[in-house]
Amino acid sequence: MSEAVAQAETEAAIRAAQAELDRAEQLARLDNDPTAQTLHALRVFLTSTAAVIADQRRYLTEHRLHIDRDFNAVRQARDSLVDIANQTVKAAKAEVEAAHADVARRVAASIAGSAEQRLAALSRWVWWRTLTIGSALAIVILAVGFGLGYWRGNAAGYDQAATAIQASGPVERAVLSAQGPAGLDQWHELMHDNGILDTMKTDCTGGNIAHQDGRTACHLWLWTTPYVASAAHG
Repeated sequence: MSEAVAQAETEAAIRAAQAELDRAEQLARLDNDPTAQTLHALRVFLTSTAAVIADQRRYLTEHRLHIDRDFNAVRQARDSLVDIANQTVKAAKAEVEAAHADVARRVAASIAGSAEQRLAALSRWVWWRTLTIGSALAIVILAVGFGLGYWRGNAAGYDQAATAIQASGPVERAVLSAQGPAGLDQWHELMHDNGILDTMKTDCTGGNIAHQDGRTACHLWLWTTPYVASAAHG
């Protein structure tokens, strides 16, 4: 699989996850589900992380171009050194051959071997230096980018969750603590579907009232589904 195809699939997966989180958040808000704040925080974190990853990908692409350019420069320098070394060897060989053919061959071999070793050492040094610097920069950028994305998403989610908790009443917080999110949802539905003041006025009388251990109880009929007006018949 090519890098471009893998990148396109990653971006598509991120967009799909963002859309799914957004849909889940909207449904949770319609149901007064407290997890809406958590879903929103996750969506913010995913968006910021995707932005950081995109920035990192652009930087790595630019850095790869710089590395390729440096490698080309190294190749050109190596070719130039080889040409210089060859010219030096040829000139020295021609001068020495005039005096002694055997000495000329030994000098030429010595010069060629020395030039090749120095060229190989120079190429290895440039290669490892460039590779080390590039790897270190990539690791630092990845670490800083992911740390920043996590911090931004976590801070946004914390602030929104804290605001929602402060806006709730003590009774709702008590229900949530004792019965969890499901219990709080059920409590909201009961309060929404029943006019509690009118119900207590009409039902908390006479035989519907009981006393035990210093406490008073009242038998109430509570609607468990919303009121729906019946259609008029002509």
